[in-house]
Amino acid sequence: MIGLKKPHMFRNFLIFIFLLFFCVSAHAQTQEKKKILILNSYHHGLSWTDNILKGIKESLSSVEKNIDYYIEYMDTKRFYGDRYFEKIFNLIKQKYGGIKFDLIIVSDNDALLFTIKHYQKLFYGVPVIFCGINNFKDSLIEKYRKWFTGVAEETDIKGTLDIALKLHPNTQRVYIINDITTTGLAMKKAFLEVFPEFSNKITFIMLENPDMKELQKEVEKIPPKSVILLLLVNRDKTGNFFAYEESLDLLYPHTNSPIYSVWDFYLGRGIIGGKLTSAFLQGKKAGELALKVLQGESPFDIPVIKESPNEYMFDYNELKRFNVSLNRLPKESRIINIPESFFVKYRKTLIIITLIFIGLCMVIVILTINISRRKKIEKELRISEEKYRDLYDNAPDMYHSVDKNGIIIECNETEAKMLGYKKEEIIGKPITYFMTEESKKAQAEFFPNIEKYNFIQVERDFIRKDGSVFTASLNVYVEVNEKGNFIKTKTIGRDITYRKQIEEELRKSREALRKLSVYLQNIRENERKEIAKEIHDELGQSLTALKLSLSWIKKRVEDEFLHKKFDETMSIVNALIKQVQNISNRLRPSLIDYLTLEDAIIWQVREFEKNTSITCNVDIVEDSIKLSKNVSLTLFRIFQEALTNIARHANATKVYIRMLRSGSSILLIIKDNGIGISEEKIKSPESFGLMAMRERAYSINATLDIRRMSEGGTEIIISVPVKDSE
Repeated sequence: MIGLKKPHMFRNFLIFIFLLFFCVSAHAQTQEKKKILILNSYHHGLSWTDNILKGIKESLSSVEKNIDYYIEYMDTKRFYGDRYFEKIFNLIKQKYGGIKFDLIIVSDNDALLFTIKHYQKLFYGVPVIFCGINNFKDSLIEKYRKWFTGVAEETDIKGTLDIALKLHPNTQRVYIINDITTTGLAMKKAFLEVFPEFSNKITFIMLENPDMKELQKEVEKIPPKSVILLLLVNRDKTGNFFAYEESLDLLYPHTNSPIYSVWDFYLGRGIIGGKLTSAFLQGKKAGELALKVLQGESPFDIPVIKESPNEYMFDYNELKRFNVSLNRLPKESRIINIPESFFVKYRKTLIIITLIFIGLCMVIVILTINISRRKKIEKELRISEEKYRDLYDNAPDMYHSVDKNGIIIECNETEAKMLGYKKEEIIGKPITYFMTEESKKAQAEFFPNIEKYNFIQVERDFIRKDGSVFTASLNVYVEVNEKGNFIKTKTIGRDITYRKQIEEELRKSREALRKLSVYLQNIRENERKEIAKEIHDELGQSLTALKLSLSWIKKRVEDEFLHKKFDETMSIVNALIKQVQNISNRLRPSLIDYLTLEDAIIWQVREFEKNTSITCNVDIVEDSIKLSKNVSLTLFRIFQEALTNIARHANATKVYIRMLRSGSSILLIIKDNGIGISEEKIKSPESFGLMAMRERAYSINATLDIRRMSEGGTEIIISVPVKDSE
């Protein structure tokens, strides 16, 4: 369109919208928003222009998040002239000189003519979509057809006159109201083209470019059997400007004749209707073409839409005012203000009421089913509760719950029988009431901190009503509220008196066996000591005497051959003496009796290196570690057994021995770089050597730890507690 068109709500976008990046792939690639300039001929707030923008944006709503809109208004309804257009050119050039647009949409003739005139300087190469163009001819965009396409705007004056005369068959006169703006002149030209078709049927009176006050008087004088065709009144002959709705609002109270028009912005303001041109549909069609261009289609390949998207539109209130039946309207007509039927008017309320009724019926049905199920479930629960209560009361274990004050709040029959009381006598009493003094003390220390636990297992001694005592293992489950505050305990108890008796007997038996083992080891050590002493003293002295005798005889014999034999015999005797010493030392190292454990360890290491070719690294941190002979001997035997195991099983090339004091203990650490002992061997009941080492350690109150090292090899740590006096 060329004239003014309808003020409606829409904000003016005159700011730059910077790039918005979004993630589209694993490599975080970004995509720029499409920049669209919308150049409007008229001003913001004019309903025609605002509705065109609404139509454009509705068609582009699916890609709106990827679009930056730049919207400009030329305001040519109120301002015009060459100097004014030159200022608009300079403004656009300065404002958007640095922006590369992806698309330009122009509405109405002034904006299109401006764009064509300055296309090479401002927008060359940018696709252009137009809409609202009156009197469109292909020659208008011929020069730039490669980049231009759009929607022509043609008002249907003939269609409006036809429907007006059909609905008012007795019409004798049609009053044409029009101004002489650019659009008004175009309207007059369009009217004159169809005038010959009606000139013989009807009388036309032209009210052109009147003063608004005079026009109000003129329409008051219009006689019956007349129809008004309102083309356009935006400016009167005095130069006053009127918005579309404003001009009709000024005329409507002064006429009793039916008013028709060709523009949808008059609908609902007093016209009956007609075949109307819609700004919204113009914008919507332009938006559809713009979407095609944004998707990569060339404007040249998109034909110009020359048939304007006009529709039959009517106002029910005006139809009723002039007694026009709806049945006479074209089937495709769109009618506004049509009164709603009771159902339509209160459709939402009726639907809500119906839904509420259905909902209530469903609730009643559900409640009925629920009550039935609830009764069934309650019956099942009673049966289940009876079964549970039966299981609870007759369980082999005792159950009770204790509150935060240590008071029993619930217990089963089993516990009552175990204690020899009735349940009523138990509930309400402190749990400690039934405990021995020792268990009361343990409970007093334990119970104040019970909130720290979710579950804990304890043992307590209980006193029956007859005075007998039994030990119970209690599995205590702690129940807390949402804030973590203690509510009560749920305790399962089992009489473990018999088990404790068996455990005590086993402990005593194990202790007796260990004492027997220690006793046997002591006997063995004493026997070894005696045997070693006898071998050393008796056999050693005899061999020494034999050696002396052989030396005396050798000095008195001069035969060379016999001298040789004497030397061989002396070598054998010396070897026997050495073997006797070794046997004696293996049975009982004399170093233990006369020197220190450190000396015995060093001697054993040398013997081990000599016999196995395995390198040993000895580090004794303190030279003056004093231990009793019994402890020293036991440690030495454990050390011997460890070296024996290394020689037999470890496949090691190095052994590291370290002895040091750590706090109140002496540590003897033996490590090798062999294959390492398996966990199965450590725990195996058939590892007799390890068992012997543990028993020896136990006999001197020491601890023995054997483990496989992560880097390979085995580590043995013997820790012997010592007193300061040792």
